[in-house]
Order: sequence, then structure tokens, then C-alpha cells
Amino acid sequence: MKKRHSIALRIFALFMVLGGLAIAMVVSNSITLQNLATSSETWGKKQLPVMVAAARFAELGGQITTDATNLALAKSTQALQTANARLDTALPKLSQFNPEKLSPEHHKKMLKLAAELKENVRQIYTNTEQKLLIQEQQQRRRKQLYWTQIDFVDEVIPLTEESQFNLDLLLDKLQKKNGLSSGEFSTLKSETHNQSQLLKLEADVNLVLDLLQRVSLFSNRTDILAAQSMIDETMVTISEQTNTLQSMPSTVTIRQIASALDEYISGSDTPIQRTLRVLSLDEGNQELLEENQLLLQDIRLIVSQTVSEAEKQATETAEQITHIVNTSRSQLNFTILVIAVLTVFVALYLKNQLLNRLANVLRSMRHLAQGELQTPLAISGQDEVASLAHATNVFNQTAMQLRQRTGALEEKNQQLVDEIEQRLLAEQDLKATQEELVQAAKLAVLGQLTSGIVHEFSQPLAAIRSNSYLAVQYLEKNQPDQAKDKLTRIDKITDRATKLCQHLKSFARKTDDITQRTPVKKIALNAMELFTENLPADWIAIDVEETLTVSANDIRLEQVFVNLISNSLDAIQARIKDHDLESHKLENQEPKNQKLENQEFAPQIRISATQNQDNVVIHVHDNGCGMHPEQLNQIFEPFYTTKDVGSGLGLGMSITHNIIQDFGGTISIESQPNQGTEVTLCLKPM
Repeated sequence: MKKRHSIALRIFALFMVLGGLAIAMVVSNSITLQNLATSSETWGKKQLPVMVAAARFAELGGQITTDATNLALAKSTQALQTANARLDTALPKLSQFNPEKLSPEHHKKMLKLAAELKENVRQIYTNTEQKLLIQEQQQRRRKQLYWTQIDFVDEVIPLTEESQFNLDLLLDKLQKKNGLSSGEFSTLKSETHNQSQLLKLEADVNLVLDLLQRVSLFSNRTDILAAQSMIDETMVTISEQTNTLQSMPSTVTIRQIASALDEYISGSDTPIQRTLRVLSLDEGNQELLEENQLLLQDIRLIVSQTVSEAEKQATETAEQITHIVNTSRSQLNFTILVIAVLTVFVALYLKNQLLNRLANVLRSMRHLAQGELQTPLAISGQDEVASLAHATNVFNQTAMQLRQRTGALEEKNQQLVDEIEQRLLAEQDLKATQEELVQAAKLAVLGQLTSGIVHEFSQPLAAIRSNSYLAVQYLEKNQPDQAKDKLTRIDKITDRATKLCQHLKSFARKTDDITQRTPVKKIALNAMELFTENLPADWIAIDVEETLTVSANDIRLEQVFVNLISNSLDAIQARIKDHDLESHKLENQEPKNQKLENQEFAPQIRISATQNQDNVVIHVHDNGCGMHPEQLNQIFEPFYTTKDVGSGLGLGMSITHNIIQDFGGTISIESQPNQGTEVTLCLKPM
């Protein structure tokens, strides 16, 4: 059989044909696009920049107009400098029109107009700067006039009041006597005249001072000149009034103030003259602003003429681009039609020679993927599809063999699952047994403390009995206050016994495994309460901060402290017993030394805790009998104990070890015979 060409070769030949057509189309369109690019470049480099510059100029003209107006109307030096800075930035941009975009005549005229505009802006800046300086001087002068007016009023009011007082006296006399003497009548006439002149002088001086203060606020030249005329007329009247009042020595101050007004209205630097200069500067700025508008209109006219020429050239360029695009569209449509016909031919060929055969192979592979074994494929040929069909047949055969092996593995896996389930059940039983052992250990500890607990309850009961008897006696003797005191003591005793019962009940019950923030010192003190009868207060010391907390369960952590304190107490009692035996042997030989030995041994249980970066370290140390190294190696084994038979189950340290591990911590023990034991707990802080 003749060897067929591979699928890749046949597909490559088909795509070579399509590629040739595509290249021909690309070359044709490339020539067309080159012409289009040339026309677009002409438009982009010549016409478009002109239009863009025109748009920018329109924005720039508005900005210059606004900033020039702000410059002329600036109310402060800061506003003046801000507007001037903006104009210094904007004005140079008028010359950014490239000379190539303008005719030589237009370019020369543009530069001239820009220079005139810049000079006008400079003159506006100078005028406004002078205006601000004058306005600042006017502000200071207004303050002087204000205080002058205050001083004048302060001087004239007492004089008018004094004159009015004199008039009132004369009028009272006139009312009582029904007449006045010639001297009194002359005095009355003089006082009336003086008061009239004072009031006129006060009104005229206040009028002049008010006009001098307000004239700087006038914006009309006619109003300013009218104010000048009124001030001049009033000053003549003031001069006559001061001459009339010269006969009154008490009016010397107000006459001096009135005479001082001449300083404010004479000369070339009066408030009137300053206001007129400010008005002239504003009028000059207004004329310059109007001239700026005319200059900007001339510049806009030049730009408009340039834009019109650019628009004409852009229209011609657009017509060329339209013609090129239409030609390119026709060529593209023809090429697309040819490619579409060839694409249909290629699609039919690929479907019959490749896709149908490949679909049969894929169908078989899909069934294999779903676990359905198929009969061998019958696809002829020596191309890639035939090779893939052969590989599929091999995979099918391999899958059959794999299914057989999988069945055997599933049987073995089921056996392993059964074993795992049995082990889980065993672990659950073990955990339940462990919990029962923990509970038994708790009860064992409580059993060891029975005598102490009985004592704790017997004393309150005896006290209750005694106090109740005394309360009855006091009631019979009609002494209710003493009876109430005894009943209060009974209440306190029963409250303490109730708390002890609750503590024992809480310690003895089963607890959950939830860990939470647990205060170390509080738990240690709770554990000590169970040893109140057996543990003297001077035997134990606690060095733990109140705020130190760990991540633990409060009941289980208390059980740990109970186990450790119980072991320490047993160790101390064992050492005391050994010490007493040794002392008894030496009693007859060295009694003094024996007495000294008894004084040297002081039972001590110390609980301390510190916190480092990662852990809270708790130390429980005693100076009891200690342990040997071989005993330390077995200390955590269940049912191992060094105590006498019946004194313990041997579960305390094993349970303690498991509890600390459940908390995520560690426990270690150091001990030496006749020296003592130290247990170290490392727990997570919280």
C-alpha cells in the first residue's frame, strides 16, 4: 500500500494557499495604506496643529482676559501677585504659533500685538500696585480720623452737659422766683448761646470727620467733589464757631481738635486727593482692559484667517483619503470573497479526511474515560489519526487488565477500612476509660482529703450551734442587737460552708475539654483551699501575678495543681517522718545536734510563674524527700507510685501529663533525693 502524506503536510499545503492569498491582499492594501498614510501625515503635520493651536488660543485668550481683570480688581498684594504670575505664564504662550503655520506678515503682526498686550498688563500691574499702596494709606488715615472723632466726642460731651446743668439751675431759679435779675438773665443768655455753639460745632466736626472717613469708599467723581465742597463749607462754619467759643477757656481742647482738621483737608495728600488718584488709576486700568480686548480680537482675526486656510487644505486632503479608502474597500471585498470560497473547500476537506475519523477515535476514548470498554477500532491509513486509533486500542486492552487489578485492590482497601474502624472504636473506648480514670483520680484525692474536709465542716457546725444557742439566750433576755450579731455570724459561717461545698462539687464533676482564658493564681488558690486542714499556711508560698492567664480549662488545670500539691505534701511528710526517725536514733548521743537539725528543716512548697515571649512557665517546687533517677524515668507511667499501698492509685502524674499535653503545653520534673522536687509546666499565654 502506498504511504499517504501526513495530516500536517496536507494542512500545511492548504494554509499555504490561504497564506498566499492573504499576502497578496496585504501587499495591495499596503500600497493603498501608504498613500493613505501620506495624506494623513500631511493633514496631521500641517492642518491639525493649526486647529489645535487655535483651540488652545481660544482658551488662552479667555484666561488672559480673566487674569487681567483679576489683576486690575485685586484687593490685596497676594491676589495681585497671583494674577500677575498667571499672566506671566500665559502671555509667552501667544508666541507659540510656529512661524511655519503663519505667513510672515501675520507672524510679525502677532509678535507686535503680543508685545503691546504684555506692556498693557505691566501698566495694569503698576496701577494696581499704586492703588493698593494708596488704599493702605487711606486705611491708616481712617483709623486716625476715627480716634480723632472719639477724642472730640469725649471732650465735647462734658462741656454740653455742664452747659445744660447751668441752664437747668437758672431755669429752676426762674421757676421759684418768677423772675431773674439782669445778671442772671445775662448768664442764661450766655449759657444758651454757648450750648448752641457747642452743639453746632459737634455736629459740624462729626460731619467733616465722617465725610473724610467715607470719601475713600466713593466710586463716583461727582460724589467725591460734592463731598469736597461740603467739607470746605463746613470748615468755614467750624472756624466761625471756634472764634465764638474763644471766650470759654474750657473749650480750648475741642477748638484745637477743630483747628487740626485743616491738616486733613489741606495740601496735595488729603483723603480727597487720594480717593481721586485711586479713581484715576481704576479708570486707567479700565481703559487698558478695553484696549486688551481689542488686541485679543486682532490676534483672534489672525488666527481665524490661518484656520480658514488650514480648513481648505484639510478638505482637499479628506477628499483624497475618501478616494483611497473606497479603492481599498473594493480590493478587500474581492479578496474576502476568494478566501471565503477557499475556506469552505478547506472545511469540507478537513471534515471528510480528518474530523470524521478523529470523531470515531474520540468517541471510543470518551467511553474508555467513563469506564466502558469498547471493541477495537477499525480505521485504515498510516497517518496520525490511524496511529491514534491504534494507541486507543492498546489503551483499551490495558484498561481491561487494570480493571481486574483494581478489583483486587478494592478488596484489600475494604479490609483496611474495616481495620481502621475497629481501631477508632478502640481509641474511643480508651478515651472513655481515660476519662473514668481521671474522675477516679479526682475522687481519690478527695478521699485523701476527707479528714480535712470533715474538719472544715465540723468547725462551722459547732460555731453555728454555739451562736444559735447564744442568739436564743439574747432573745429571751430581750437583747435583739446581740442576737442579731450572732445570727449575722451564723450567716457568714454558712456562706463559707456553702462556697466550700460548691468548690468540692465543681472539682468532683466531669468537665468538658473547652480551653479558655484561665487565671493561674486564682486556680492555684482554689486548689490550696482543698488542703486547708493538711497544709499549714507557712508551708506554702505563691508568687504569681493576678493578671497572668493561660489557655486552659479551669477545672482540669485545678486538678493539675491538686495533684502536684498533694504529691509535694506527701513528699514533705515523708521527709519529716524520715527526719524524726533519724533524730530518734541520735537522741541519746547528741541531743543538742538533734535539736539543731530539727530547727534547720522548714517544709516549703513554692508556686511561681513567669511569662516569656512564647510561654507561661509555672514552677511547683518543694523540699520534700525527692526521687531517685530510676523513679523519675517511670513517673508518668499509669499506676506507678512510690507511696504505700492504699495511699494512691498511681494515676496522678500520668493524668497531669495528659492534661498538659491536651492544653498544648509541656511538663518536666527535676528531683534529687532528700533535696526536693521541682515540676515545670509550660503553657500557652492568653
